[in-house]
Amino acid sequence: MTAVPQSTDASSEQLPLQGLPASAYTGADWYEREQRKLFARTWTCIGTLDDVPAPGDARPVLVAGRDLLLVRDENGEVHVHNNYCRHRGHPILKEPASGLKRLVCPYHAWAYELDGSLKRAPHFGGVGEHQPDGDSSTVPGLKPVRSAIWHRLVFVNLDENAVPFDDFIAPLNERWSAYDFSTLQRGASRTYHVACNWKLAVENFIDFYHLPAVHKGLNSYSAMQDHYFIRHDGLFFGEGNDHYAPDDAAAGKLPPFPGLAPELMQKTEALCLAPNLLITVFNDNLRAIIVEPMGPGRCRERINVFFVGDAATAPELESVREAAVSRFLEFNNEDIEIIETLQSAFEVNGYDGGCFSPYFDQNIDHFQRLISTALEEPS
Repeated sequence: MTAVPQSTDASSEQLPLQGLPASAYTGADWYEREQRKLFARTWTCIGTLDDVPAPGDARPVLVAGRDLLLVRDENGEVHVHNNYCRHRGHPILKEPASGLKRLVCPYHAWAYELDGSLKRAPHFGGVGEHQPDGDSSTVPGLKPVRSAIWHRLVFVNLDENAVPFDDFIAPLNERWSAYDFSTLQRGASRTYHVACNWKLAVENFIDFYHLPAVHKGLNSYSAMQDHYFIRHDGLFFGEGNDHYAPDDAAAGKLPPFPGLAPELMQKTEALCLAPNLLITVFNDNLRAIIVEPMGPGRCRERINVFFVGDAATAPELESVREAAVSRFLEFNNEDIEIIETLQSAFEVNGYDGGCFSPYFDQNIDHFQRLISTALEEPS
């Protein structure tokens, strides 16, 4: 066992010689236990407010094997319901929809208001004997899911006994208190279907050891040696850089967060908010990747780039925004190629967990310990 050197915000501990084996990335049993014991028991990011931008918008989402429904009601409030009718359990929606006045089950036409309350159960008491409007004494409305909004991101927790969201997110709010996230507006979004286990997407994001080999362009202005480790045990972990200095067409052209201190103008921090949200803050934008497990060997990355204030939509900044987004997508595509190749290798090569660097792999070690601990919890 080798001691981990002390680094910013990361406490010294012992690293194992090996990490998780290939079966952790390919096995159906691993995947099922992760869904049941990890994703079903923590605050998980499911999307953004921009997924349902207008009243009457709704979008099905899948969390821990549970079919949920993200909805914005006629008053602009966002809700998350279980996506099944209280009659026979048929899905209310199977695809995103817009302009809805009510949520109507396609099986027997039971209708719910957008806030989930029952509107009408036709012929519930016999032919022509409908459940009266607003009467929930016999039939309840759609089953709600614990949800919370953090700036433009939507979270859910399927565990009724989990800590309140405000307590959960408080350490990150404190760390990034200098950034006024209320000014953010979505500037761009992309979705990628990636042929790898969701953990590889997370592990690659929190690993800056690969920068010189995989991202020569990125490493030229965000060098491996300039990074420091960040960790708040059990919640977020990743890395930062005080010398982030891109030199492309977007560099210095977008408005920064208001009131930033000079020492933050070249700082960036990239964190995993466990288990599945990968967020990076810069002086002029916030980037969020929601990693959605889709099976043992595949996941979906939903990428959103948020800019400060009117910069997200100002026509005169369109080319600058495009340059900023292209900068990110370039190295994200490089990452996808690497992790898909790694997944393919795990399917055939009998990888035994490897041999971790006592310095560079401490983030991955921490993440894998979180996974292992969660899976050891009783059902």
